[in-house]
Amino acid sequence: MEKVDAKKEFKIMGRLKKLPRWARWALAVLLVIITALSILFCINKNKPMAVTVTQIEKQDIKQTVFSNGSLEAVNEQEFFTPVDSTLMELNVELGDRVKKGDVLGRLDTLELGRRYQNALAVLESREAELARAEAVNEQAELKKVKLKFENVQKSNQRTEELFSAGAVSQEEAESSRLLLLEAETAYQEELSRFNKGAASKEIRSLQSQVDLARQEVAQAKERLDLATFVAEIDGVVTMVGARKGNQVMEGTELLIIGDDSELEVNADINEIDAGSLGIGQEAEISCLALAGKEFSGKISRIGDAAVVGMSSAGEMVNVPVVINLRGDIEGLKIGYTVDLLIKTMEEKNAVTIPVEAIIEREDHKFVYVVKEGVLEEREIKTKIGNELNDIVLSGLEAGEEVVINPSPELQNGQKVLVMPKEVKMSD
Repeated sequence: MEKVDAKKEFKIMGRLKKLPRWARWALAVLLVIITALSILFCINKNKPMAVTVTQIEKQDIKQTVFSNGSLEAVNEQEFFTPVDSTLMELNVELGDRVKKGDVLGRLDTLELGRRYQNALAVLESREAELARAEAVNEQAELKKVKLKFENVQKSNQRTEELFSAGAVSQEEAESSRLLLLEAETAYQEELSRFNKGAASKEIRSLQSQVDLARQEVAQAKERLDLATFVAEIDGVVTMVGARKGNQVMEGTELLIIGDDSELEVNADINEIDAGSLGIGQEAEISCLALAGKEFSGKISRIGDAAVVGMSSAGEMVNVPVVINLRGDIEGLKIGYTVDLLIKTMEEKNAVTIPVEAIIEREDHKFVYVVKEGVLEEREIKTKIGNELNDIVLSGLEAGEEVVINPSPELQNGQKVLVMPKEVKMSD
């Protein structure tokens, strides 16, 4: 075998000598590079990769949403102009405190009073017509008209007999015939009305007109009453829409009173955070105007639609949320801007893992567990925690160590060198 190998080596060397000088140099350099890379590969293969780890712990974890909003009254009373008019009296200003029963202002009531009186007159007329119609007995009226017709008919018969005997003139006979025709026509009309129930229909029609007239009176009275602005609640004036002497159009909002004994926060929550909100969630409330004092509330309403708006940062998509305050609200005023901290999730003594330790691959989650300097790739299941940590459902136990921000080069079974999280610089 050695002789054979020697012959092969001799033949290879012979062929190499036949190559041009530059080719022999290039081949020699290539062999040196390959040898160096092989040595480096062997060295790196056995050299542990440095990683940073953290220990899995049990801790209380909660998720919160931060936002801000404005304070508004839960109960408000609004005053609108019932008709085009003039604001004749205004007794309050923005921010004034009022009590139930206070007269806040008045419109010009001259025209409204005239309309009310006119509506009353129309109602009285309709009620009189109805009363007259109801007083008429259909059957009695028919008998009365029939009796009249029969009497006129008998009188005409005697007149005709006297005319034939030459006892009455032609003019008297014609006059008698005309009376008979009128009486017969009246009888036929009344008979037709009786057969069709026309009187009943007329009564129903008149009753409808009376009902309509009553509605007009009620509306005119309501408009007249609305022209005087009377507070129905204790509260604070939060809006004044006109000044004394101004001409105001129908439907103009003139005043708003807010009951400041019960307040709510109206806030616009970013669409990303809004997905974790729910009715009844607790909210901590603070206000710059009352530094150091905290208030509490609960979410009472979440909008079913998002609202697109603009801000200095560009287009924003928010969901309107209402939070009812409870407990002590002393010092808070309608219109204040407040800061919100809403607890969306809280779990006690949960196994947690930093989100930067999790690897997501094809809808599965993995981590690298370090055991005695060797990596173990392990699949885990989690649920959303807070901004820093997720909650471990399975796959890890408290006390185990996992790699933070794992490099794509890491592999299962690889040796690693654990580095401290923070490296302190010496002075």
